[in-house]
Amino acid sequence: MRIVPINPKHPDPRYLREAVAVLRRGGLVVYPTETAYALGCDATNAKARRRLCKVKNRERAKQLPLIMSSLAAARRVVRFNAEALRLARKYWPGPLTLRLPEKGKISHTIALRVSSHPVARALAARLGRPIVSTSANMSGEPVKYDIVSVFHDLGFKPDFVLDAGTLLPTPPSTIVGFDQGQPRVLRSGPIQL
Repeated sequence: MRIVPINPKHPDPRYLREAVAVLRRGGLVVYPTETAYALGCDATNAKARRRLCKVKNRERAKQLPLIMSSLAAARRVVRFNAEALRLARKYWPGPLTLRLPEKGKISHTIALRVSSHPVARALAARLGRPIVSTSANMSGEPVKYDIVSVFHDLGFKPDFVLDAGTLLPTPPSTIVGFDQGQPRVLRSGPIQL
């Protein structure tokens, strides 16, 4: 495991490149988001996703939320209805996760957001693919706002850690699903609809 300090407002490009190289190799990266520390991997790498679930003691059948680099990137992955597009344009980048149907799949939905945290968004942009953004804790435990708490839960299992110091405690992102095109809040969070 490698741990590096990162300035959230001006992330060092060297450390971002190093983190992306770890993601490309199928590694696990701890990184800051606008809500808490996240544990991530390349969302398109099935082996990395399985390892992430094992590290967190998370059921593999449970959906893993994703961070996209932009609305345009999200539109390449999922189908937006009019209301979802309105919410994305209003609240992204930010702590709003939308559950939308995956393009090319009949009944599979994906939970995704565009993070307002510069580090999280930069990782997805530099990787050129979605990154997993699940909380950096053991499944069922509280979210973590500092690296010491992350280590307490996950030990030294992640491969790379971007340490932005202690984050401002913020509830996990608001999750919104859609029923016949109408939004339905599945988890309350920082954004109130």
